[in-house]
Amino acid sequence: MANTSPLTPKKQQKLDTLMRKASTAHQQNDLATAARGYRKALKEVPRCADALHLLGLVHYQQQDFETAVTLIEQAITLSPNNPLYSFNLGKVQKDHKRPELAVRAFHHALQLEPRYWQAAANLGSVHMEQGRLDEAIVQFEAALHINPNDALTYNSLGTVYRQRNRPQDAENGFRRAITLAPRYAEAHSNLGVLLREQGRLDEAIQHCRQATDLNPDQAELWSNLGMVEAKRHSYTQSADCFRRALTLDPRCAPALTGLGNTLREQGELREAIDWLLQSCDVGDFDHIRFACLLCTLNYTDHLSPQVIAAQHQHFGTALQTRIAEQDLKTGPSSNDYDPERRLRLGFVSPDFRTHSCACFLLPLFEHLSGKQVEIHAYAEVMRPDTVTQRFRSLASHWCDTTRLSDQELAEQIRFDHIDILIDCAGHTEGNRLPVFGLRPAPLQLTWLGYPNTTGLTNMDYRLTDAFADPEEKRKTDAHYTEHLLRMPRSFLSFQPLETMPVISPLPMQLNGRVTFGCLNNFSKLTPTALQLWAEILAAVPNSQLILKAAQLADTNLCTRVRSLFAAQNIDEARLVLCGQTPSRAEHFAFYQRIDIALDPFPYNGTTTTCEALWMGVPVITLVGDCHAARVGVSLLNHTGLEQFIARDIADYARIACELADNPDDLAQLRQNLRTTLQDSALCDTVGFAQDFDACLRGLWQKACVRDSDQETHQ
Repeated sequence: MANTSPLTPKKQQKLDTLMRKASTAHQQNDLATAARGYRKALKEVPRCADALHLLGLVHYQQQDFETAVTLIEQAITLSPNNPLYSFNLGKVQKDHKRPELAVRAFHHALQLEPRYWQAAANLGSVHMEQGRLDEAIVQFEAALHINPNDALTYNSLGTVYRQRNRPQDAENGFRRAITLAPRYAEAHSNLGVLLREQGRLDEAIQHCRQATDLNPDQAELWSNLGMVEAKRHSYTQSADCFRRALTLDPRCAPALTGLGNTLREQGELREAIDWLLQSCDVGDFDHIRFACLLCTLNYTDHLSPQVIAAQHQHFGTALQTRIAEQDLKTGPSSNDYDPERRLRLGFVSPDFRTHSCACFLLPLFEHLSGKQVEIHAYAEVMRPDTVTQRFRSLASHWCDTTRLSDQELAEQIRFDHIDILIDCAGHTEGNRLPVFGLRPAPLQLTWLGYPNTTGLTNMDYRLTDAFADPEEKRKTDAHYTEHLLRMPRSFLSFQPLETMPVISPLPMQLNGRVTFGCLNNFSKLTPTALQLWAEILAAVPNSQLILKAAQLADTNLCTRVRSLFAAQNIDEARLVLCGQTPSRAEHFAFYQRIDIALDPFPYNGTTTTCEALWMGVPVITLVGDCHAARVGVSLLNHTGLEQFIARDIADYARIACELADNPDDLAQLRQNLRTTLQDSALCDTVGFAQDFDACLRGLWQKACVRDSDQETHQ
């Protein structure tokens, strides 16, 4: 027993007896009896360091962190060279959400005993929670150098390697953990999550199912299995997994988010939003959970634009509050405010790859003048491909951001002296909006990837046009935290990523029936839209409807869709429901089967509309009251196809029926539509790049004037 002065043999014997009884109760998890025993020992010997330490551990196990810290610190004062005391103090401070104090305690334990691998492993865990991933790796590897047989540390090392986007190292860590502990459920689950991210879904599902078999009472394991099932488009099974997780832990944030996302994919928007709202209220601020909610809000037709705007603004406020609480560095570097010099533009995107946004972003990179701008691409690309290489060859500077924290990326942007930082993702997957919250550039704007406000007060501008956000509806500008910058023509310019198939003859002239079609994300297909399409089918005898979306691989979802149409007396034989195709060539081949494309509402198609027009298929769109519901209006106006813009639902049906009744006109339109599109403002990629450059140059010149005025008044 660690004491400051020798005890008489009798007193020592009594102390040993008290400590032995208390320790036995402690080992049996009888915490109340253990605490009484340690207090008796302290009454007998008030400066008994072991009793103070162990009583502190009892309070720690009872979640009484303050008392635990006080007692263990008293033990350390009495016996400062005991590494176990410092180690356990670190554990208490870690769970007490005092990471810096935990780091100090673990470092002290390691100073006293450099081979204390448990202290190194726990220090690594604290660094990982702080986002100090490289320091975490150092500590985990140090622990494993001392003890190469600890499965838990290998699992932790795999986790931090995954966060650092080092997938092979992460896989090695998880597999080593499983080799050492074949029944280690968490390692199986973590490996499954990693394999899911790599698209290795058969392996992923095997490990995630093994994890839930080994430990069916852990909510997070069911949540991870649900995510893999969702990636396989098995949405019924996915929802079941998330619900199982929430039965075990109603506040499991990943399960709340996962269930909301799954329901969105199935078109169950009201329920999806309810779950996603709950997920945002659980635990600390998480911008990814917020993003899932905000993206989902754009699909719905039962909430007003004002309500949706308020949720976006709530996100912005929450982000800025977190930045203030963490006392993170904000503000740009000191740039040269010369209005005519070459500008450094920073594009931040996860979509420098084969992705719908690349059809608009790549031609801009190709045609922006290298004399006027210097392109810095900040690429959050997890799985680069040949399109990534095309982007990389066009950028003046390329930065892989997948291994950078928000603070690290903001510092890189400051180091690069970016003049205008451009968000190309909004709240879509892979976004880096928290970086914009740190204001690393003098001017920041959002464009392209998201049909709504970011909600950030630090986002200065949003690029749009007069059709997507009409001048006469300026009162809706209040829905944006950004100032709207309306381009002189379209806010988009389209160019296919690959050679597209030739335009086929009009299908209805070959098979004698009209085929309508929609190849959009199923989440956009609201009940209102589906009901209208059923009415169109009813009005056009013998017509059929092709719906193609990844979600339609789920047989239960297909059954529900057929039931919706059956309720409108549409025979299921008139519906063609298709899931994801293996190749893009097979995807584009679907347009050779479609006569008339139907644009969903209120969230219109964008790339899907452009591809349909390119393949000679006219698209009918409905005028809406927000940007997401007016993209179709912008696209068709800028291609000279205003006749396919419907004022209301009745007008939408009228246009569809009239097109179906005029096969000769439709056939001629089909053969000319690609040329019409290529000759339009929507495909004037050179002109768009010039407009883009001029708009940004104007913003920069205004910023230079403001800077000059500020210097004058100083």
